Amino acid sequence: MPRWSDPAPCDDDEQLFECPSCGTRLCSELSSVDCERCGREMQNLSVPRPE
Repeated sequence: MPRWSDPAPCDDDEQLFECPSCGTRLCSELSSVDCERCGREMQNLSVPRPE
């Protein structure tokens, strides 16, 4: 699987998102983002996961 460049660290007003299908990462100011490569909803990595 190809490895995409990691945009982290993001700007202060942005959050880091990752696609669970293809691993694409991007920084965005939005609260919800869809992957441009495969169309799936991306996971917000800037928010801690529930335990």
